[in-house]
Amino acid sequence: MIKIHKEDAPIRPIINWSNAPAYKLAKMVSKKLKSYIPLPYNFNVNNIVHLINDLTDTPYDPNLKLSSFDITNLYNNFPTNELLKFINIMCEKHGIGERLEEEIMKTSGILNDQNYFRVHDTIYIQNEGLAMGATTLSIFSEIYLQHIENPEICVVLL
Repeated sequence: MIKIHKEDAPIRPIINWSNAPAYKLAKMVSKKLKSYIPLPYNFNVNNIVHLINDLTDTPYDPNLKLSSFDITNLYNNFPTNELLKFINIMCEKHGIGERLEEEIMKTSGILNDQNYFRVHDTIYIQNEGLAMGATTLSIFSEIYLQHIENPEICVVLL
């Protein structure tokens, strides 16, 4: 994808994970993480419908100003080496049980390493960050962002 709205129009590969070997595993892990590790999505917009509903419920004030904050290059600068630490901390904080925590940690580690994609007949490996389009992208990045926005969430084991 060419990011024409950004300076120098950088190109970011977006992976179609629907045919990836770990697709079903990624869906399962995302579902488990979302159900067992509730995150306070205080400042997030899920989609345009969510935004419109929130704005419709906001009383009109002519002095009201809206802003949107975007993290520059979040996915390709994502510290994947710290991700498992944050997932582990959140699993322990929410007391999900040793067996389930071990399953989540093991599969999250496998999926964290699945940063490869194919263009024509060449396979590329993304050495840093998360692959855009990966099934686990939203939950992995959300766990990290929640840690940044609410460090007290992850204080338990640090």
